[in-house]
Formats: sequence, structure tokens, C-alpha cells
Amino acid sequence: MDRSEIEYGEQDTSNLFCMPQVLVTLIETCLSGGNVQALAEIVLQDAALSARVIHAARKGGGSQLDSVEPVTSAIQKLGVPVLTGVALQAAKQIVAHDFSTADLAYVNGLWFSSRIAGQVARCLSPTVGYLHVEEAQLCGLLLNLGLHAQFGRHGDKYAELAVESYCHAELVQREQEQYQTDHLQIAEQLIEPWKLDSFLIDAIRFLHNDAADIENCSQLLKIAHLAQQICRQPQQLTEEAIQLAERLFQFRRSEIEYLFSWAQSLYQSQAPARNSEQQREDLKSARGQLIDLIFALADQEGARARLVGCSRPETLVSEARDLYLENCSSAEAIFLLVDHKNDQLVGIVAPGQPRLISELKVPLDASLSLVVQALVKGEEISSFKASKPLSVSDQLLLRICGSKGFSCQPFRLEGRLLGAVVLGVETEHELSSLQSLRLQMFGHIVSESLAQLAAGIQDRFKEGNGLLRQVSHELSNPLTIISNYAEVISHLLAADEHRELPVSIKREVRRIDDVLTYYLNQQELPPFPDQNVSINQLVYEAVDALQESDFQPRQIEVRFDLKNDLSRVATNGLLVKQVLVNLLKNAAEAVESGGEISLSTRDSYCSSGGRFAEIVVKDNGSGIAQQVQDKLFRPVVSTKGPGHAGVGLSIVKGMVDDLGGRISYHSSSASGTGFHLQIPCGEDFFPSEERA
Repeated sequence: MDRSEIEYGEQDTSNLFCMPQVLVTLIETCLSGGNVQALAEIVLQDAALSARVIHAARKGGGSQLDSVEPVTSAIQKLGVPVLTGVALQAAKQIVAHDFSTADLAYVNGLWFSSRIAGQVARCLSPTVGYLHVEEAQLCGLLLNLGLHAQFGRHGDKYAELAVESYCHAELVQREQEQYQTDHLQIAEQLIEPWKLDSFLIDAIRFLHNDAADIENCSQLLKIAHLAQQICRQPQQLTEEAIQLAERLFQFRRSEIEYLFSWAQSLYQSQAPARNSEQQREDLKSARGQLIDLIFALADQEGARARLVGCSRPETLVSEARDLYLENCSSAEAIFLLVDHKNDQLVGIVAPGQPRLISELKVPLDASLSLVVQALVKGEEISSFKASKPLSVSDQLLLRICGSKGFSCQPFRLEGRLLGAVVLGVETEHELSSLQSLRLQMFGHIVSESLAQLAAGIQDRFKEGNGLLRQVSHELSNPLTIISNYAEVISHLLAADEHRELPVSIKREVRRIDDVLTYYLNQQELPPFPDQNVSINQLVYEAVDALQESDFQPRQIEVRFDLKNDLSRVATNGLLVKQVLVNLLKNAAEAVESGGEISLSTRDSYCSSGGRFAEIVVKDNGSGIAQQVQDKLFRPVVSTKGPGHAGVGLSIVKGMVDDLGGRISYHSSSASGTGFHLQIPCGEDFFPSEERA
């Protein structure tokens, strides 16, 4: 039978048995958010797993893999979720397969032999000046790939035929007689579709050629030959290996002895148990771990689904807090997220938590704070093991947790600092439960969600703000010209009965500018609300902003009746101030010259529960006409008579909605108009989702 009639391909790669202990480590690292380099080092411990990962990356098409670092580039191309899926399929295969005693003995030897060749090649590579270390290690690892594929297809029958668990020339003849193909041809069929720019296939193809045939070839072929020779007797350095090292690399005996000792120290402790009962027990233990991890992966997807729809820090923290409290013994979980604009950690309040959390601000340069240390170091830190007295920030966290101690767990992704969670515990003994793989998994998912949230905010800023700035820039020149013409006309009509027209034109030009300014500000709103906003201070600032342009020229008097001990709120102060400016402008236009505007603040409550800071803006104008009151907050509704677009109040309503607040009004021809603005206080502050 010709070789072309014996096809080995994708299905055979899927049938390769991966080492269960390596799968456990890989899945755990994926769940806890390990980096690409750490994942590659794990994959490179197992030939079958390396082949599965590279095959999955090449199956997706696109750019070729980096032949210098094929496993690393495959992982980068796949991404952690897909890599986890590859490992999950391999784990299910191990859990489902019924290994006989002979099967288990052979496959354990195969796993170990492949690892030996990989480690020897890894040590040889820099020693002989071959700088592509990962390529060399993969080459050594895959010398037995054909044996893995034969065992995956034929099982115990192949184990009986092969006997030894390493690639050797005598086996080639037996395979040809039994299967009309051999392990070298099979390895070539499996590796060729990867299209690696490498001599890796050739190193395997010519593995059983005499040393004289390859001593002037690529270093990779010679590395493969020596690695294979050491695989024959990995527990001692043979004379055959010493002579081959001298011929291929001109090694002195002391040099090859040193290299052998180095490689042996890497693989000796990983040798499988010789006792069949212990091998069975080891497999049972690994299977149990894999089953737990399969369920953990299901939990991971469930957790990710809960967080995926969170488009605000507050809603994300609310869901994340529930995840932590459902899965650990901690009675409280406090989240602090990085505010990059102000270079600090800020507390975010979830439902049922005290408003004091919203007042927590910890500068990122405060090295004495445990929560900052945990974030910067990227590792869990507890108050029980603190080497110095707790900082004031940490003592505040401890009091809010209501426990005797706490654990700080960071949220980081690819080196980016995102935030931390503080978990309250009563005893140091409870800390071990907070270091479980499940919580590490949740930490990674929360980190992903925070990074996506930040990216979404940034994308909206770049796209929306860029367009709005372009529109604003394009409109600024014609608006300035219109305003200048209106100024000229006002002088020409100074004594005319129509002199109010240019004044109205200039007013509406300013209104257009206000609308553009609002939407630009909306794009630039920080992702985190200010945590300790004084409403009274915002009232004074809004009045000061309009004093010279709107109040003094028309001799409008502004009266204040502000509550001295008004609660501070967690809100976007920029937006509140813009609302007040718009309401004050409307009030100024509604009163006659010499009119009066009054501003008052107070605490208020609503029937559905919740505490608000209320601001009342009242004028003594002629009131709002009855026919427009029902449409007051709709666009293009005017309360000021002909010539007024009335866009300002629809903008105000949109801003109030964004704040999670409420606005209402009362109006009459006798007493004028009053707008009541309610801003939610800290513990009840949950901004509305973005409006469509």
C-alpha cells in the first residue's frame, strides 16, 4: 500500500492523548489569567497538546505562525478563550477514555519520553549557538509525534507492537509491515499543514539517518539527533551519546556531562510512577481535577455572561460583588476602581452598601496603602500579614468591612492597573479560601470586563467626540459671522421698533453654541462620578458664570436660600453645573429687566425610596403658557414667545436623565416659574444606562 493511501490528518490530531497533569495546569492558568509566555511554557511540556494548539491556530487560516516561536504565536493568535476550549476538549477525552493497564504504562512512557527530548533540545539550543530556543524545544518534543498518532488510532495493539515509548529505527520496519506506513511519515503528514518556515519536518524525517548524513546540515537536525539518543537511556549518559555529541558539536566529555546533568535536572522529577497501581491512582486524581475544572469553566462562562451587559462601573461592581459574595465566606466586598484621570483608586457603591464607600479615594502613589500595594505588585495582600501599621485608608476600609481583617485582590490585565476588591474576613485562617482558583477566575473575568468597559468609553470618546468636534469646528465660523452681523444690525436699528430682532438672533446663536458644548461635555464625562460633590458650591459657580453676561446687564437680582448642612452627593459635577446654567439662562430670559431669580437647596425624599439633594430655580416672570406646558421638555418647544427655539429644556431633561435624577416644575402667571431639580445622593446614585 502506498503512503498516499494511508492518510493521517485533522482527526488524528484530535485523537492525540494529552498529559492530564499538564492539562490541569494549563486550564488553571487560563482561568486565573496567566500571560502568553506562561501558557506557552505549559503547552511546551506536552507533544500532543503542542500539536493540538498549533493545528487549531493554523486551521483558522490567516497569517502564518512565527517559526521561531510557533507555540507562542499560536497562543497569541488563538487567544485565551479558544486555547481554553482546546484544552477542554483534550480534558474531556482523557476523562472519557478507559485506559487499560498496558495502555496507561505505554502512554505514560510516551509522555515522559517526549518531554525528555524537548528538554534536552531546549538545553542544547543556546549551548550550540542556535538562538531559536522554542523552535528547538518543539522539535525535540515532536520527535515522537508519529508514535502519539499511532497510539491514538490503534491503542493497545500499537503499544504491543512498539514496546519502547521512543522513536527508533527498528520500529519503522515493524510499522511498515503492520500498517504500511511508519511514525516518521505520519509525523510529516501532521506537521506539513502548519506551513512552518523551519527545518522541523526535516529534523524528524532524517532522524534515523547516520550522523555522517547530517553533520554538515542545520543545527536543528543535529539537535534532534542528540536529543533522540539521550531519550534511549535518560537516566544515565551513555558512551553513544558522548560520541555523538563530540561528532556533531565537538563537545568535550565535560561539556556533554554538564549539559546532560542540566537537562536531567529538568525532567527527572517528572518521571511517571513505575508501579501500575500508582499510575492508576495518579490518573484518577488528575481526572478528578479535570472534572472540577470542566465545571469551573462552565461557571466562568456564566460569570462572564452576567458581566457582559454592564456598561457602567456601578452596574459592573454590583454584579461583581454578588459573584464574590456568592462564592466565598467574606461578608463584604468593597470595589475600588482606577480613575486614571486623577491617578487614584475610587470606591464604587453597590446596592446595600454604605455611602461612605463613595467617599474613598486612595492615591496610586500611596505605597503605604495595602490596596495600592496589591494592585501594583499584582498579588493578594492581607491586613493580617501587614509588616507596618495600617494606613488611614486601610483602617477606613477595615471599618466599612465590619470585620477583623481583609484581603486585597487586584484587577490587572496585561500589566494594566484596573482596580481591586477588598474582602472582609474574621480570621487569618479564612484567607486560604479567598485564594481559590474560583476567585482567581472571577478576578480575571472582572479584569476583562473592566478593560472592555474602559475601551468602550474610550471608543465612544474617540468616535463621538471626534465627530462632534469636527461639526463644532465647521459651525463656529458661520455662527460667528451671524453673531457679528446681528451686532451690526443692532446698531443700525438702535432707534427702530424692530431693535429686539438682532438681540434674539444673538441669543439663539449662543443657544446653538450651548447645545454643542453640552454634547461635547457629554462625550468627555469621566467614567467615575465625583465622589464628594457640594451642590451648594455648584449653585454659586453657575451663578458666577452668568453674572456678567446675563444678570448684571439686565439688573436681575439673584437670591440664595441654601441649606448649610446639605448632604454631599456622588455625581458628575460638570453635568449638574451645566443643568443649572441652562435653567438660570431660561429664568433670566423669562423675567423683565430688574426681575428676580431665587435659588434654594434642601434634602428631599421620594415615595419609592431614596434620598435626593434638591435644587429649586424660581423666577418671577409671567409663567409658562398653558398650551406648551405638556410639551415643555420636548425639542423645539418654546416658552418665550415667537423667535425662540426652546431647545434648552429638552437638553436639560437629557442631562438630568443621565444623572439618574428628576426634574419637575410649577408655573403660573401670578407667581412665575419654578424648576425642581433632584440629584440622587451617594448610596442611591445609579446613573441610567446610555440612551439609544
